[in-house]
Formats: sequence, structure tokens, C-alpha cells
Amino acid sequence: MNRIVIIGGGPAGYVAAITAAQQDKEVILVVDGPLGGTCLNEGCMPTKSLLKSADTYDLVKNAGQMGIRLSPNSIEVDWATVQERKREVISKLVNGIRYLMGKNKIKVIQGRASILSSNRLQIENGNENEVIDASKVIISTGSEPIPLPFAPFDGEWIIHSGHAMSLPAIPDSLLIVGGGVIGCEFASIYSRLGTKVTVIEMGEKLLPGEDDDITSILHDELMNQGVTVHTSTTVKNINSTSKTVFLENGDGKLVEMISDYVLVSIGRRPRVNGIGLEENDIDFSRLGISVDDRMQTSNPSIYACGDVIGGIQLAHVAFHEGRVAALNACGQFAQVNYRAIPRCIYTSPEIASVGLTEKEARQKYGEIKVGEFAFSANGKAVLSNKPVGKVKILVNPQYNEILGFTIVGQHATELIGQGTIMLHAEITADMMEDLVAAHPTLSESIHEALLNVVGQAVHC
Repeated sequence: MNRIVIIGGGPAGYVAAITAAQQDKEVILVVDGPLGGTCLNEGCMPTKSLLKSADTYDLVKNAGQMGIRLSPNSIEVDWATVQERKREVISKLVNGIRYLMGKNKIKVIQGRASILSSNRLQIENGNENEVIDASKVIISTGSEPIPLPFAPFDGEWIIHSGHAMSLPAIPDSLLIVGGGVIGCEFASIYSRLGTKVTVIEMGEKLLPGEDDDITSILHDELMNQGVTVHTSTTVKNINSTSKTVFLENGDGKLVEMISDYVLVSIGRRPRVNGIGLEENDIDFSRLGISVDDRMQTSNPSIYACGDVIGGIQLAHVAFHEGRVAALNACGQFAQVNYRAIPRCIYTSPEIASVGLTEKEARQKYGEIKVGEFAFSANGKAVLSNKPVGKVKILVNPQYNEILGFTIVGQHATELIGQGTIMLHAEITADMMEDLVAAHPTLSESIHEALLNVVGQAVHC
């Protein structure tokens, strides 16, 4: 038997399914929900659809700065149309995955799978149970939002990111608990649509994983968009009856806040319960399923990939892990490569990075070289009326090895592709001195930052 069974139809699962099918295996994909998983249906794609609507509204409101006269009274957000467009985007992309399943002759079974043994699974769908055999099993059950321990999600007032993108109307106020990626993205969406947004972050700054100079730029821009940010602040209690949130700031002062909704975005946890891990000697913890660099679990017949293994919970990482898991499950040899993983934050301005942060680079290498170039000195950014931000490049002075890229500003998530290629190909900074960048483009900022590293910057 050459059957590969995959549990979960998110980015890791459906890529694993397609990859296994391309190796001429019989593939069954078991999905407990819609194809595409959280990323496509409740995460990456619908969030970016809302962000695009917010970007467009913001652009139209500020059109006067570009010489386009509009009546302020004629500009409004049609929330029903925003939601309908989001649903159309999701539907089109889900149908695309469904097409790929058919094209690759992958059998899709709706239901909840649990592992009975190394080569046997049970699938529950309502009152119906089915047992199927498999040569190899790939687990890609994803992750779910973490609630506050004293205030579970109710979907009405205490909400998670999935709820936040399908609210019945644009709220007057929104309190976001957690100033990480998800919290900052929703702050950027709703503040520009007119909501009074407050972000509560227990750490000393927003986006704890990024450098201070980068997060300070976003912090200032969020405040310019009307967002109130409280750092070094914790939620002590929540009263659902009075819809009151009790906070404690860094000075120990207690503060009460009332808001239309409380969005809890304190992280996501792997879905490891109820799939038969304990019964089949599969090592796991609350952080996820343990795997090696071939995505193999402690049970040699079973692989795992994507958010369920913890680690870097990004869709493009799940794509990579899904492919590696499938190739190994099919008898080939493949290893994951985490050297150049881009990290993208779709706020306004965007933040994107790859490789080490400055803090991490200094901890690992000691003295490093830093090259920067501000978008305020870039012609394309200035004429686009988006001069906020910069490019920062980190280099090991001994070999001119590029250690890290960070970009904050317009189209940062697109521009980071250049940095990703450089790190992946292990290109050194001095190799880029003779690069000719098109003018006027935002990409020039990357070249200028590289020249700045070697002391030859022209425009700064």
C-alpha cells in the first residue's frame, strides 16, 4: 500500500497532499473544516482583505494632499461591501485549492481524524465513523487562539482574531489585549476605519521580537492614527456583565476601561489534543509536536508540520514544512531550511524582516556593521506621500556576510523578497556594490543601505 493520509487542510496539509500526489502516491486529505485552514479562512487572507480596504479608505481620505479634491461628506465605509469582498476573496482562493485537489487526484474526506495506530486512523463525521489504513501519516492540524485564563472567548464581547474580522459593524471602540503581530494589524485596520482603538501590551514595547528603533516607528504611526498604546500593562480581570476591563500599569496603578469589544491576541497554541498522540508514542508538549529536521515524529511512520509543531507559525513556513514532510513520507530525503525566513507584519507602515535582528546579531557576533537608508530620502517614497520608514541591513564585518534585513515602510512586505534572496544565497554586502537599481523605485533604498554598510552611500 502506498497511501499517504494527511490530517488537516491548511497551508502545511494541502501542500503536503499535493507534494505526495506528485510522487505518484495515493493521497487522502482529512479536513475538519474548510479547505485552506485558518490562514485562508480566518487568518492571513481575510485580514489582508480588510487591511486593503482600510488602506484604500485612508488613501481616499488623504487624496487632497495629492491635489485630488473630494467632499469629506461623500467618503464613507460600506462595511457590508467590505465584508462581502472579503468573503469573495476567501471563496475564490478556497475554490482554487479545491481545484488543485481534483487536479492531483487527492481524495478529500470531511471529518475529525484520530490516530489508532501507526498505520490506521479513525475519521468521525457526525454519527458516522470510518477506519482507514495508511502507509504514512502527516499531522497538520494547525493552531488556535489562546484565551485569557480567567476570561474565555464568548464570541460576543471577548473575541479572538477570527471573530474580529467578521464583526456586524465597525465598532466605536476596541480594546486589544496583546501588542504582537495580530494585535498591531487589527489596530491598524480598525483605527483607520474610525474605531477608537486601545492596545494593551504587557511588555515594554509593541512587537517584542523586533528592534526598538523599528517598533518605535510603528508606535508613533499608530498613535498618529488615533491608537492609544499602553505598554508594561497587564489585564487583571474582566467583568463581562459591565463590559469592564481592569488593568494594572507598570507603576501598579489600577485602571478601568470600557469597550465595545475586547480582542484577545496573546498568541496561538498548537492543536494537539484528541488526535491520538499519547496512544501512539508521539512526543509532544503544550508547545507542539516534536519533530526532527525531516519533520518525522518519534513514531517513524508519522510526520508533522505547520503550526502544530510550534516554532515559526507562518503560512510560508508551513508550505515549506509540508513539502519536506511529504517528500520524506514518500521515501525521499529532504530537510527543512530555516536560514532565510521572511517575517511580515501588515500594519501601516508595514514591517518586514529576514535573518537576525540587530539585538540578536550583536549578541551572537559582538561588533557588527549597520547600514541604513531612510525612505524620507527616497524619491519614490516622497512622491507617493509615504516617506515614513527605513531599510536596515546588518553585516558581519569579518566576511561582509549579510546577517539580517529589516524594512519598515511602504511595501516592506514586497521589498523583503530581495533580502530573503540575498540571505538564502549567502550573498555578501561587497558583492552588491556594483548593483544598478532602477530609479525611481523603493528598491533603491535597499541598495543605498548596502552602500552605507561599506561607507559608499550616495543619498544619505
